[in-house]
Order: sequence, then C-alpha cells, then structure tokens
Amino acid sequence: ELKEQIPAEETKAGNATIRSQRSQQNAENVPDFSAYANVRQKKQAFFEFMLPLIRKANTSIREERAELEYMVARLDQNQSLSPTEHQRVNKLFKQYRFKVPFKVQAADVEELLERVDIVPASLVLAQAANESGWGTSRFATEANNYFGVWCFTTGCGVEPRNRDDGLTHEVAYYGSVQEGVSAYIHNINTHGAYEVLRMIRAEQRYSQNHYMGFQLADGLVHYSARGEEYVLEIQQMIRTNNLHEYTLPTPSSA
Repeated sequence: ELKEQIPAEETKAGNATIRSQRSQQNAENVPDFSAYANVRQKKQAFFEFMLPLIRKANTSIREERAELEYMVARLDQNQSLSPTEHQRVNKLFKQYRFKVPFKVQAADVEELLERVDIVPASLVLAQAANESGWGTSRFATEANNYFGVWCFTTGCGVEPRNRDDGLTHEVAYYGSVQEGVSAYIHNINTHGAYEVLRMIRAEQRYSQNHYMGFQLADGLVHYSARGEEYVLEIQQMIRTNNLHEYTLPTPSSA
C-alpha cells in the first residue's frame, strides 16, 4: 500500500481514461512485471525498462543546465543577455518555481542552477522500485505513477482505497511512464521539502563518484511519513541492488 507522502506538485489529468492510459503503456512497451516468477529477472526487466526513461528526462535537464551555464559565463563577463535569452531564462525561473528577478544577474542564475540538475539514476530506480512494488502497484499500472506522487484536483488521479478520513488527495495520473518520471524529477527539483537534497547535490556535483544517489537519499526524509526509516530503506535498496552501477561517474551523466 502506498506510503503517506507530503503534498507534491499539483497535476491535472483532465478527462484521461484507462483506455488512453493503456494505449500509452502499449506504446512504451511496459512489461507485465507481475508475470515474472523469478525475482532476479523481474528486477532486471524493471531496470532495463526504467533506465532509458530516466536518462531521457535527465538529458532534457542537462540541456537546460547548459543554457544557463552559458548565460552565467556571459553575465560574469559583463555581457548583456539578448531579449531572447532574457525570455528563456525568465521561463526557466518560472518553470522551476523560482522568483523571477527584476534584473537577471549571474548570482541569480547560479542559484537557479541548484534546481536545474539531474537526479542520479540509482536514486530514481530505488524510489521507483520501492514506491511501485517493482512496477506492480495499482498506481503504477492504472496511473503510470511509479513514485506515489499526490495531486489535489478532483479527477487528477486515482483515489487511494484506504485514504484517511478528511484527506482529499489522489495519486496523480500521468499519460505515460515517461511523463511520470519527468514529473517526479521536477518535483524533486522544485519542492521545498527537498531543499536539503538539492544542497547535498550541489556540494557533491563535481566529485564525479558513482555513489551520489546514495548520499542524496539523506534529503528524502520528508518523502514519506516514515522519515529516516524510509531514507535507510532507499539506501539499502541502492546498496543491495548495486544501483550505483547505473549512475555514470561524470557530473553531466544520469
């Protein structure tokens, strides 16, 4: 059953139907993870399915980060940004839920860069496996939600069966697993509850080690009501499944 989570970003699903969700799953060739009797094979299939989705989401973020780093270099040299660049950087400020400065300076963009960064594949895989029961949970199969992300608009997702009285959240629906992965990473990069995680990431960014995902898990204490116990569980999943092997060693990799 889904662990209780802090309120995550609001997600609107509109009039999405199970039929359209199934067609998206078919397009992504989502395996039937519940059909695997061999645990090792099930895990391997899960990793092989999820890893390209994670890397695609991280590639998009790397491209945005490269744009911002170029702008920082320009601003550090006292060069003015073009109107197009101003428009672009302001869009990224809004996209990453950061206050748009009156006059963009290098320090502002550098602060934004703490949010515009990848989430290591090892951490994403561990949380996806944990929250979705290795892709078999109701929320994974019915809503493409492998991370237990909540939403707060009626009809935005799937209603939990054992929701406590007085709570109105739903588990967010996504049109594809790829969309769900990207939304989860965006949530990690923007939600106030994960500021510590982003601080750890900024400090560790240039260490070029495989184990950053393990270290970043320390910043997930608010992801579950179980707090530190949840953090230790995610770190144990990374360790026992050697998930650091899926995290490439360079700062620009997944």
